[in-house]
Amino acid sequence: MTVLLPLEIKDREFHAKIFLASKIVENSNFDVVVGEKNKVYNLFKHNKNVYLLSKGGPKLGFRFLKKKYKKNFLGILDEEGPILNLDKHEKNTRLHRKILSNIDDYFLWGEKDYSSNKSIFNRFKKNLCLYGHPKFDLLKKDNIKFYEKEIKQIKKIYKKFIFVASSFPVDQVMQKKSFNKFRFHNFEMGKKEIIIKKNFDKYLKIEKDNYLNLIKLLEKLATNYPNLNIVFRPHPRQDINTVKTRFSKKFKNIKIIYKDVITPWIAACDIYLHSGCSSFLEAATLEKKIIYFSKSDHEKKAKMYKEFGHYFNNLDKCYNFLKRSKKNNHFIFKKSKKPKLIIENSNTTKTFYKKFIDFLEKNYSKKLSSIKNFYPKKNTIYSSLDELKINTKKLILKSSFLEDIIFQLNASNILSNKYKMKKFPYLKKKEILKYVFRLSKKKQIQVTQLADDLFFLRRRK
Repeated sequence: MTVLLPLEIKDREFHAKIFLASKIVENSNFDVVVGEKNKVYNLFKHNKNVYLLSKGGPKLGFRFLKKKYKKNFLGILDEEGPILNLDKHEKNTRLHRKILSNIDDYFLWGEKDYSSNKSIFNRFKKNLCLYGHPKFDLLKKDNIKFYEKEIKQIKKIYKKFIFVASSFPVDQVMQKKSFNKFRFHNFEMGKKEIIIKKNFDKYLKIEKDNYLNLIKLLEKLATNYPNLNIVFRPHPRQDINTVKTRFSKKFKNIKIIYKDVITPWIAACDIYLHSGCSSFLEAATLEKKIIYFSKSDHEKKAKMYKEFGHYFNNLDKCYNFLKRSKKNNHFIFKKSKKPKLIIENSNTTKTFYKKFIDFLEKNYSKKLSSIKNFYPKKNTIYSSLDELKINTKKLILKSSFLEDIIFQLNASNILSNKYKMKKFPYLKKKEILKYVFRLSKKKQIQVTQLADDLFFLRRRK
């Protein structure tokens, strides 16, 4: 009985999914495959009686029609969630009837996702599972020790620091024009295309202004508090080298770092500061001191950001608040409340993995079987062809005319290899072994590599 867990953005999803995988194997008779998204999806297509917990996506990227894979089972846990964080165009394409009519189960992050979208879900007779997300299981008192080593190391180096989580669509790895072309391809714009694109351009200008104002705030703090460390983490889609050019080199206490998963950085910091990053939900779950600073608002920016921590749209007011709050080496102000209505398992007593295992055993224990068709390992010839394709694509993307041609064939063709590698560079067996046993017993789980970036976990016999 096999459950498939795909990974799209490694740093965002790997730890939560490997933790979930280990719990499933330890506490049930299900096997688990975890790995790079497209390879996991390929297993789903070539096997029968397996369960895929998809990471969600837009309508145009949905390939799993029920009539074609009627002997398989499909659930969605959207990694871009919660739904509250999506604008209306993103929500329309990710909760499209084509998707909801072809899945078996939909996993909601929290009560507000259901109550604000009840009319959509009630049209489709699906299992709605209000379980939260497995990454919040890792924030529980007994599980946060998963990051014990990283948290200690971060605190040792940066002491009591301000952690800044970037969420800006500025300084991206991909060219703005190409990425926007791919983005709009997923929307059903119809006659409103011009209005939607104009509004999005306005949003990009607002966010660039917010980005530059945040940098001004950080540099003002760095100037007046030279012993205060400020760690700025770029968004996964941002180019770290371009981001670094935005900051003056004279500030030695501003560190631009993108390293591993974000969770231990949030857990280790004294203050969590953002301008609209969904990782604030982890900070709120940990009841951190939160600052939300955004000079200008826009309808795309979720209202939930203002509900947790302290909100400022004026640089001087934000700075003065922090100045008044600083007592010796501490910032003293009220910590955030937990986001219990947004994240079901931010509640201390609730866990995603226990509910998910119970759900699988109740609904699928007699319907699933183990995978039989494994992903073939690539030989040297295929690896060489991959390298040739990457180099050819680099040349094609330099020409607008050729880019348009490959875009018409498949919109994702215009996503550069640099962009894809930023999302998912690789997954090694030693990484699986390193993390799967942090909270599990080594004797219970057997890990087998099926192919590059693809692993099979089962209970030892």
